[in-house]
Amino acid sequence: MIGHFILSEAAADLRQAAMKAEQICFFGLGTLFEDCYSQLVLAVGRSPDMLCDNAPAKWGRSFFGIPCVSPHELPERREGVLVVICVRNFEKICIRLEEMGFDNIFVVNFERSYHRVGSIRRQDSAVADVRVLSLQGRWALVTGSTRGIGRQIAIALARQGANVVIHGRVLEHTEQTVWCCRELGVEAVAVAGDLGKSDELEALAGWLRDSAPPIDILFNNAGISPSDYGGFWQMPAEAYHASYAVNLIAPVRLSQQLIPSMIERGFGRVVNISSSIQRRPAEMAYACSKAALDKFVFDLQSELAGTGVQMSLLDPGWLRTDMGGAVAPNGVESVLPGALLGAVIDGNVSGGWFAAQDYTGMSIEDAIRKAIFIGACAPDPLTVRKSI
Repeated sequence: MIGHFILSEAAADLRQAAMKAEQICFFGLGTLFEDCYSQLVLAVGRSPDMLCDNAPAKWGRSFFGIPCVSPHELPERREGVLVVICVRNFEKICIRLEEMGFDNIFVVNFERSYHRVGSIRRQDSAVADVRVLSLQGRWALVTGSTRGIGRQIAIALARQGANVVIHGRVLEHTEQTVWCCRELGVEAVAVAGDLGKSDELEALAGWLRDSAPPIDILFNNAGISPSDYGGFWQMPAEAYHASYAVNLIAPVRLSQQLIPSMIERGFGRVVNISSSIQRRPAEMAYACSKAALDKFVFDLQSELAGTGVQMSLLDPGWLRTDMGGAVAPNGVESVLPGALLGAVIDGNVSGGWFAAQDYTGMSIEDAIRKAIFIGACAPDPLTVRKSI
């Protein structure tokens, strides 16, 4: 529940535009819109006159008592209409509206919880200054990089010039990823260990301390999701022990091992694979372990301030992998380039949250621009802040 809004300069721009507009249209009627409708009205300062969506099934229906029209039914007098786009991936809608002659367009940026408004910004507030951090010659460790998300990340890092430590539970499983990285002209070495077993986790930590090259980038990617035990009420304690061991304790332990040396060198990036999973009690062990990982990152970032070491979180989305299953909506390749943002943004990514599918198909430069615009990284006053 939002108590009140503290308005920033961008919010004042929105309120002023809303007061001048003859009509206000909210565009995009998905789950985010439904969850956040009251917040949107409060931010804008008045209810919309109309709603719009690209889905024909919604045309002619009313939502919250407001009629929904097709894009072709939007008013012909464009200059009198303020449009607020209420979807996460707004780029194509912006282009279409601009082609139709609309120039008073704002974009809603949602917080990582997916059901709260983070900011509403004018669409033309472009981010021009984009710097891609060079990874040439740096060493990266990607846990769980023999397949799936980890393999995608490891190869993408190699394409950026980083040398890579490939990790898997069994050494033989690392061979293909190692070969792919070396083919890109970088160094690649392999290491094995089951992160769910404390002795093997400590052996990996010891290897990193005594024998590994200096690691500048750590991707805590390895994770598990326990089998379906028939729902939350049947889930045994072992499911929680296993989830926390791999999804939380291993990232914490590897961070403890690697971050001090990163601080000594004045540079480090730690990217932790989190999740936006919610309202699914049957996967509670996995969800809770990821929530605990978020807490670890959010609390430790202040300790790292000024050291040159930054930690961020990556939500890879629901993917067609061994963990995600065949019915997942996204292919594993959709994690790029978003998965790299915590490592390649030359700026403040500490505590940042990157949802991979927000950037699918973009160049790294365009992905960075979007990340900064939507507030996924770098401290930037939110257009709307909540007071709980």
